[in-house]
Amino acid sequence: MQTKLLRVLQDKEVCMLGATRTRKVDVRILSATNKDLPSLVKKGLFRDDFFFRLNVVSISVPPLRERGNDILLLIRHFAARFALELGRPTPEFSDKALEVLRNYYWPGNVRELENVVQRLVVMTEGPCIEVTDLPSLMRFSALRGSGLMRPLAEVEAEHIRNVLAAVDGNKTRAAEVLGIDRKTLRDKLKGGA
Repeated sequence: MQTKLLRVLQDKEVCMLGATRTRKVDVRILSATNKDLPSLVKKGLFRDDFFFRLNVVSISVPPLRERGNDILLLIRHFAARFALELGRPTPEFSDKALEVLRNYYWPGNVRELENVVQRLVVMTEGPCIEVTDLPSLMRFSALRGSGLMRPLAEVEAEHIRNVLAAVDGNKTRAAEVLGIDRKTLRDKLKGGA
């Protein structure tokens, strides 16, 4: 497919399916990817000539987690939109809930944020969304200490307590989340976690 698209970009011609003659076209290509194309070119998985043909003007959009207050603007936008769709008043977010949402890693970027806000608008009964309304994995950041200059054992013990709190004390589930077996979790809990 890369070869065919490259030919279209170079020759500015296409041959329609079933046609016998090519037709001239005047097009601009706008493309987006979350892949590292230069590394794919080096690995031979993406044609270098096609990459250079496409790469006329590059705009890098940082992931949501690096966009600071954009997260807050998007939260308010999505909350208002979903509340309108449901015929409800737009919920408020507590400062602490906003802080947790702003500090979350957002591996799914804007789509994940949109889905979380939709869930919160649908599932929350009251006029204000609190930290306790957030998905359990997001609540970890609300419980996290801010100091970096702490012993590793203290940070580990705090993290284990936070995971246990998020899974309502279920040690089997906590061990799964932590990536350890139950015996290791039990030993760590005896050690002061």
